[in-house]
Amino acid sequence: MLNLQRWQTIAVIAFTALAVLFALPNVLPAVVLDHLPGWYQQSRINLGLDLRGGAHFLLEADLRSVLNERLTNLSDSVRGELRKQQVPFKDITVEQGRAVNVVLRDETQRAKAIEAIRNVDPSLGVSGSGDTIRLAYSEQDLFRRKKEVIDQSIEILRRRVDETGTIEPTIVRQGDDRILLQVPGIKDTTDLKRKINQTAKLTFHLVNEDAAAAGPAGAVPPTTMMVPTREGMQELRRSNPKAWEEIQAANPRMSPEQICRRYQPQCLPVLKRVIVGGEDLDDAKSTFEQQQGGRPIISFTFNAAGGRAFCAATRANIGKRLAIQLDNEIISAPVVQSAICGGSGIITGTFTTQQTQEQALLLRSGALPATLTIIEERTVGADLGADAIRDGTVAALVGTALVILLMLIVYGPVFGGFASLAMMVNMLLVFAGMSVLGASLTLPGIAGLVLTVGMSVDSNVLIYERVREESANGRSPFSALATGYERALTAVIDSNLTALIAGVLLFGFGSGPIRGFATSLTLGLLTHLFTATIFTRMLLSLWVRWRRPTALPI
Repeated sequence: MLNLQRWQTIAVIAFTALAVLFALPNVLPAVVLDHLPGWYQQSRINLGLDLRGGAHFLLEADLRSVLNERLTNLSDSVRGELRKQQVPFKDITVEQGRAVNVVLRDETQRAKAIEAIRNVDPSLGVSGSGDTIRLAYSEQDLFRRKKEVIDQSIEILRRRVDETGTIEPTIVRQGDDRILLQVPGIKDTTDLKRKINQTAKLTFHLVNEDAAAAGPAGAVPPTTMMVPTREGMQELRRSNPKAWEEIQAANPRMSPEQICRRYQPQCLPVLKRVIVGGEDLDDAKSTFEQQQGGRPIISFTFNAAGGRAFCAATRANIGKRLAIQLDNEIISAPVVQSAICGGSGIITGTFTTQQTQEQALLLRSGALPATLTIIEERTVGADLGADAIRDGTVAALVGTALVILLMLIVYGPVFGGFASLAMMVNMLLVFAGMSVLGASLTLPGIAGLVLTVGMSVDSNVLIYERVREESANGRSPFSALATGYERALTAVIDSNLTALIAGVLLFGFGSGPIRGFATSLTLGLLTHLFTATIFTRMLLSLWVRWRRPTALPI
């Protein structure tokens, strides 16, 4: 049990040396780092918002647009159901942010119309008189929907800003329609704001060929909307920069129809009905097209429901154009040549590689259910400050020194020294792991590291006390060490495994500072199992073979 084979000893030493290599950038001066490869420079632990500050945003969700979109979808569903039930109507209009109004041709058909509307959504509130029926959602339903939109926006923001789960942003709800976002260590907020501002809503619509043939002067039916093309928006940006700036600065953001009506870029009339949406995406990634000179493209994969809907839509509309709309622009509108039933596809356009990577990330993260507007932006200073960080470092070093001193007094210079060395190697491995992951170190993370130090010494205490018992029972030094390790191993693994399960659950269900604590704790437990059961064992095995003691100095 005690002896390690030569290759195992070499592997342990090599693994420890590799940890030193990856932890080193955290202490090297900037002058030295500048001469090292870029990937190695980035292998550093990030300080959290509470230790070094970062970016602070207060965001406002456009809940009114969400409600308007829901009412528009409701009006389309009601229109289709009334036609199906053969109930004649004059008009169906959306009262912005409030209700849907249905005007019947024959007042005597009112009961039949209400019955048909109930088939669409039984929870709708129905009012009005005569030939007019007013449909509205209840206050309770609206409150629930608004809460869902904010909660969903928070989760999508977290996936966009912290895809790996190691940056530890603070994302919390404030009031009914606002979200507070704090990201540590951010200096240039340009990329971050781009991730926040882009809704990344992907939808597929059929082009209304009749309205397209009529030209811009033609009337647009109620079931159709005008959406600018990407080429049209790029041309508008070149020819009329002022208009482009007005569109970008608009608060609330302009709808596609408003942009087409006011600035008249190249637009396409598409049916409002969504064939398939981004919520049915399984995956999206940046890649390159095999033909066309290897230009950057976005490949995507639908889930089972999305694949079936896309297959049915393309089979029924061969020869027609299918518009791919991303946010307020039509990326492309290819003609459907045949049924596409593979459950996957590509989005082509005038993309750069960086744009395809960003768009793929946004699509993977999911579309924001509401447009988020930045209403407050500022840089946050470190809560602790340089003096407090220095004091904390001194306190941690003094605490570690006291633990080492205690181990040396209780277990002697050999066993106490080996336990102390194992504890320091354990911390080195934790710092190396956090550096590789690019994790952020916050105050809760420091608490996890301190807890790791205590647990590291605790396992050595368990092993050493067992070795003492075996030695007191008359076993030889080598036999006492081997038996002590073997019999204490179960207790060491059990205690660390239960703590590891807790750490994984904290990381899975927690967020922000809780994840910071879970990251350092989980890494510390994993590395501690290595140092307590393998590294210390290697040291004692080498010492026994070198000194061949007749009694254990423990």
